[in-house]
Amino acid sequence: MTDNTNNNDEHIHIGSLFKQIFGFWKIYVPIGIVCLIGAIVFLLVTPKEYAMTSRIQLLSEKQGMMSELKMLKGSGLGGLLGGSSSGVNVEDEILLMLSRQNLITVIQENDLQLEILSKSGLKDQLLDVEESPVAFTFPPSFLDTLSKPITMSFKISNGEITKMKCKSALFETITLHNQTLPTTLQLPVGRIAITNNLPINGNYEVEITPLQKTYETLVKELYIDAIDKTSDIVELIYKSSNKLRSNKLLNSIMNQYNFYSKGVKMHDTNLNAEFVGNRLDSITMELAILEHKIENYKQSNKMPSPEAHASITYYGNKETERAILDTETRLRMLDYVIQYMENPANAFAAVPVIDGAGEKSIVLYNELLLERQRLLMSSEVNNPALILAEAQLKESHKMLLESVKSVRNNVQIGLDALYKTDTKLAKEVDKLPQQEREYIEMKRQQKIKETIYLFLMQKIQEKELANSPDDVAGRIVDKAYSSYKHVYPKGSIILILAFIIACMLSLIVIGIKIFVSNKK
Repeated sequence: MTDNTNNNDEHIHIGSLFKQIFGFWKIYVPIGIVCLIGAIVFLLVTPKEYAMTSRIQLLSEKQGMMSELKMLKGSGLGGLLGGSSSGVNVEDEILLMLSRQNLITVIQENDLQLEILSKSGLKDQLLDVEESPVAFTFPPSFLDTLSKPITMSFKISNGEITKMKCKSALFETITLHNQTLPTTLQLPVGRIAITNNLPINGNYEVEITPLQKTYETLVKELYIDAIDKTSDIVELIYKSSNKLRSNKLLNSIMNQYNFYSKGVKMHDTNLNAEFVGNRLDSITMELAILEHKIENYKQSNKMPSPEAHASITYYGNKETERAILDTETRLRMLDYVIQYMENPANAFAAVPVIDGAGEKSIVLYNELLLERQRLLMSSEVNNPALILAEAQLKESHKMLLESVKSVRNNVQIGLDALYKTDTKLAKEVDKLPQQEREYIEMKRQQKIKETIYLFLMQKIQEKELANSPDDVAGRIVDKAYSSYKHVYPKGSIILILAFIIACMLSLIVIGIKIFVSNKK
């Protein structure tokens, strides 16, 4: 009997509690209305942000005149030089896009240090510099050296700034009235020229942000990543209330990435082309001297039919002669490479990939060389990472030089074997008159030099192709485009949050009131 009474009492207490809570409608209804109004005001005041998206496909490094490695491989010299095609490291390329050097260039090109707000109605609408009614011109290095933000609030009416207030932690607030455009704003930190851009009246606010702060903010707000782990297509996403400003930003990032990669590639190409240029000049001179010598020889010895003499092969066997010619050419090219590598001025130049001479070490050397090049373009000479890279490069250079010499020795051994194989054929050549032997030897040397000359000329053409404007590191798949619907603020989410806040505040106020009543 006692238990039932307790249960009934318990039900009575719960019902009484709910009845008491419902009796507090004068508390939670106003709170709910206030939260609802706050949510609506927030939605009306907050500018709509859209997700801007662009995509770029990272391209693998194509064969061309990028280094001596590419200059010598695939040349028809019998497969002396080799190496596998190098892919692209997506993570490294993304870091290049987000590098301070590239992003600062993007910031400066798009005037991202200027944030212009149009204060009309409830919303402060962000404007691009092209949409601003006024244009600003700053002194040299003003934006680069600015240490604190500068805020300017002004009203424009009929091409005149009726009132302007300029604030900053760098100086005391400056107020101006009735400034006819164009005008000059003299600040303690520099002189800013303000000119007409568009004939639009209204209230505006401009914030000039330090370069480093703009860069750090951009890195936080910018999303760059591969579409998936196996893809070489990178997606760039940026959220902003101004579509024009965001589109220019994303497209500029992709263009700057291509421009930077092109600059590094052209720098390497021009640096390594010196090797080809020197060899080409030398071969051209040697070939000219040899041709002049052959002409004089024919005239002095009165050889009426050079074609007949040229048709007599030095060893009497075309296949053997072709093999010897190819081997000697390869040997000469290796001598050039060794001479180039032993030159102290080329200590940090790329080297050929030699089959059977430690390809992994050569690939590592080329990667270290590229990393050193990037460090040189983005840091100072005393950078610890740069010093470490140079130390590793010097050690790798010694090992690779020994590998090239080893390959050269193997080629020499093969050439000696060819000479021994053709000893019998050489005896037949000995039977020829001395003049014919000398002439045939000069023609053979001429053929070797012509082969090398044509090869080097081909590499010069490859260099021009490497420097062509169509050679880019990334193919732009999608230029920046906007999402159909705004991504912020979400009306449904804001209203749900307002409801939750209203419930929590109501429960807190009601709980406090019940606690105080029971205590009394």
